[in-house]
Amino acid sequence: MTDRVRVSLEPLGESFEVAPGAALRDVLFRYGVEFPCGGRGRCRRCRVKVLRGELRATPADEAALSPAEIAGGWRLACHAQAESDVTLEIAQWETAILADHSTFEFTPREGLGVAVDLGTTTMVAQLVDLATGRVLGVRTALNPQVKHGADVMSRVEYALRGGQRALEEAIRNEVGALVRKLAPPGPLREV
Repeated sequence: MTDRVRVSLEPLGESFEVAPGAALRDVLFRYGVEFPCGGRGRCRRCRVKVLRGELRATPADEAALSPAEIAGGWRLACHAQAESDVTLEIAQWETAILADHSTFEFTPREGLGVAVDLGTTTMVAQLVDLATGRVLGVRTALNPQVKHGADVMSRVEYALRGGQRALEEAIRNEVGALVRKLAPPGPLREV
């Protein structure tokens, strides 16, 4: 057994190393995987799909997922442990983020744009081709404002007590980091 195993996440293009047997729920939250039921294996919202490597199916998987889903490589991240190198597809990305596929009018133009969805716990940024509207890349991060309150009202209270600048700076820094991760090589220009 090796002293570290590599976990790769698609379509994020992110990877990290953990100790063999590490619980994935301890590390996947920072990559945008949410655990709404608190890791009890009830809601299925933390599903991940094994693309390469192996994650052993657990009793929680067998209770929450169909035999076809398990055979197809789906696992609950809240109960998964990385025993060897594995590549996972994050279930949250099965559907388009920041889009519902409805038509809308826009004026095509040259260049790239970034669409950002700022959620209570997570942030998602998409790199968009402005000529076609096609999404070219997706990155996600935890909303750094969480450290000032898990809910919006706690953050409003923090802002009213003098923390508004800290909240603004935290978001600006994280949006900048997401844009840098999405940006193609070469100089960026402001529009």
